[in-house]
Order: sequence, then C-alpha cells, then structure tokens
Amino acid sequence: MKIVITDKSGQILYEGSPSFHGNGIKIGSGNDCDISINKMGIARDHVQLRFNADGYLTLQDLQSPFGLIVNGQKLQPGFFTIIEPGSYVELAEDVFMLLQPEVGESSSEEAPAGIFPFFLNNNEQFVRKLFSQIRSKLPRQHYSALSAGEGEMMTKIRELSAVLEVTYALNSISSFHRLLEFTLEMALAVTGGERAFIMLFNEELNRLETVSARNFPPAEITEDMAATAALVGKVFESGEGMIGPSHKFRPQGRQIGKTPEDAGILSIAAVPLVELGGIIGVLYVDTKHSGKILTGRTDQLMKIFAAQAAVAINRARMFHNATTDPQTGMANQNLFLKRLGEEFCRAQRHQKPMSLILMDLDHFKKLNQIHGESNGNRVLKEVGRIFRSVTRIHDLVARSGADTFAMLLPETAFEGARVVAGKLKSMLDSTKIRAGSRTLQITASFGIASTTRSTTKPGDLLKTAEKALKQARKRGGNQIA
Repeated sequence: MKIVITDKSGQILYEGSPSFHGNGIKIGSGNDCDISINKMGIARDHVQLRFNADGYLTLQDLQSPFGLIVNGQKLQPGFFTIIEPGSYVELAEDVFMLLQPEVGESSSEEAPAGIFPFFLNNNEQFVRKLFSQIRSKLPRQHYSALSAGEGEMMTKIRELSAVLEVTYALNSISSFHRLLEFTLEMALAVTGGERAFIMLFNEELNRLETVSARNFPPAEITEDMAATAALVGKVFESGEGMIGPSHKFRPQGRQIGKTPEDAGILSIAAVPLVELGGIIGVLYVDTKHSGKILTGRTDQLMKIFAAQAAVAINRARMFHNATTDPQTGMANQNLFLKRLGEEFCRAQRHQKPMSLILMDLDHFKKLNQIHGESNGNRVLKEVGRIFRSVTRIHDLVARSGADTFAMLLPETAFEGARVVAGKLKSMLDSTKIRAGSRTLQITASFGIASTTRSTTKPGDLLKTAEKALKQARKRGGNQIA
C-alpha cells in the first residue's frame, strides 16, 4: 500500500510504500517514528498503522491533538478503525494522508465497517458470520432457537469487546479531559444508558465534584443532580455499586427533596471509582426512557470497567494537577520550563524559528490591595481565558509567576510573535471586569524574544524576553517590546 501525505497546498510531505514490522508503522513528529512529519498539529506520536490477526489494515489515534477524520468520520482518541486502499485521512487541519492501492491491490468487500468501537464491530461481524453459516446447515424449524442463542452470544461478545476497547483506549489517552469524555462514552456503550457523569473527590474542599457530564440538558442538570446526590453519596461512602431500576433504591422513611424516581429516572448504574484501595469518585449512568437497560446483569462488567477507568483517571489527574495552574487553567511554571527546553531543541534540530512572549499585568499588586484578592483571582482567570483563546495546537500558554504569563510559539519568527502580542494587547484593552459596583480595566506589558544564530540555549531566549519585558515596563506599561 502506498502512503501519500500532503499539506493543504498539495505539497508532498511523504510518499512511499513502507514495510510494516510487527507493531506496524508509527506516524508523528518524533524522531522514533517510522514516518516523521514535522508539521503544526502533528503530535510526537500521532497515529499507528498495523495489520490485525485477520489481515485487515487498522489505524489507531495515539495522541493527535484534536482527533482524526477518516473518510469524513471523526475517530475518537485511542480507538481503532479498519482502513482500506483509497481511504482519506485528515491527520491535522493542514495535513492529509491518502492510502493508494498498489498494482493488483483492491478493497476487501468483507472488511467490517464502522469506526467505533473497533473490537465490538469486528467481533459482532464474526458472530453474525458464524451463526449465518450454522443457520445454512440446519432445518428452518431451529432458526428461532438459533436466533435466541445468537442474541445471547452477541450480548456476551459486546461485554467482552467493551473491556478490550477500554483497556486499549485508556492506555492511549493522556489528556485528563479527553479521558473523562472517553470514559463516559464507553460507560454509555457498555450499559445502553442515555446520560452519564463522573464525580471525583476534592480532598482540599472535602467534597465530591462533577468533573464531566454527558447528555444532560441544561434544563434538567441542576434538578436531576440534586435528585441523585444522596444515592451517589451512598455509593461513595459505602464503596458498593447500585445498579437497577430506580424504585429499588427508594429511601426508607421521610425524604427531603426529589428522589431519582421523582425526577423521572427509570434505571441507574452508579459504581465507585477505586484506585489503590481508596475511592476517588463515582461513575454514574441513567436512563429516563427504558427501565430494562440498566440491570444487575451489567454489574460485573461495570465494576471491571470502573476499575480500569479509575486507574487511568487518577494517573491523568495527578499529571494534570502537577502541570496545571489551578487559578487560570494554564500550564504551570514547571511544565513551561520543561517545554521551553524541548521546543528549543526541536527548533534547533530542524532549523526552525521559535518565539517566546512574556506578559506582565500592569499594577496587579495595587489592584489586589484596592479591590481584594477575589477580584484579583477573577482577573487572572480572565487573562487565562484570553491567552488560551488565541493559541494554536502546539503553542503553550503558562503562568510563570504571580502576575506573569508566558507563551511559547514554535515555528514562529519575531514578526509573527509581535502580531500575536498585539492581538493579546488589544483583547486586554477591550476587556472590562466587574468588581462589585466598579469595572476594572486591565493592561499589560509584553516582552518578545525569538531565536537567532547567537541563541545557543533555552535560557538565552528566556533572558532576552525578560529584558524586553523590562523595557516595556520602563516605558510606562501597556507596551510591546
């Protein structure tokens, strides 16, 4: 099979017929990739192409920033899809891959269709084919019993496939928020439920907090969350799952507020998320339209799924907390310095430009003194939102000090960085933040540094940006230097 990778202008970034080894071939920007593509939007480990046991070529999204689009369909992170000659894959916004058939190569008519989920589609296809062969050899009077057996087998295959799907995908997703979304998606697939949420225990505030929810309409979420609060709290405290029709969990005695049954919820599956013997949260699924979907039969499967999800979620949350500033949601200083070194080495290796913007809020200490720390935190959150709104896929925004922010811009020369700084300055100039009865106007000073031939280490770039920032402050603030 011939692989052709191009950018939006049609320029060929790679063209060839690579030899597939045991693990297939890996495409990404990393040096260890079989096909290395140094383009914006391509992650270090982006996708994997390999042949499965049935001889079908499969594609797995490893760590693409926003997922892949395969023949017009979005492929979820961590999932597999069958990919045939002639398939067209959007690897990133500006990078495309076409799989061209070699001479004598044609598409397989029997290849299972569909992107999600790979194991489920593949195994269901196998069961249908097997029962079809059995049916062709038996008298018609046995078809009814055979169909019942096929349905039972399909249910078991679906359960086992879901476990395999989760195992592969949970080990492929490092993004905390992506992992939460995937967990909810698979929980709904496992149970056949309609809505789901995850609550994790916040040790600092000593309470459960909703970190991700799926399919809850705005008009229902507040009331229904309140109706399920007691049940979720009981699952968290006891460490025991609660799966079945909602009337089964009707509280004894007098009840304050609505119960799940009062809210129109017919069936529930709530299981604890347990990691290293401790309960870190609760996974909850329900339905309002069928009381038979979530039953005790899903109990063991949900426990296995929740156990796997808990390990992955806790691992991803620890990394997220260790690298994220809690007030702004930006990267923290540790991650900033790590990425500064990585991106600098990458820029030097590929002889690409790189820029750094440092921004300091003007008179922030005075603002805190006059208007209070809560309003100061409100300003920081708004600045974080503005910074994140102008970033590209591989840019990094970080809080590098109490009132100082940094933006790494790979493959960006000085003039490009100046345009970004100008945009940030304009957005800050037009931003007004309410502080009680008053409105706060915030301004900032910007220092820009870009790599040159004399830039030999990451610290040089940082010092140059700090020097430029100092000049902007000396000019009275609200300046770009």
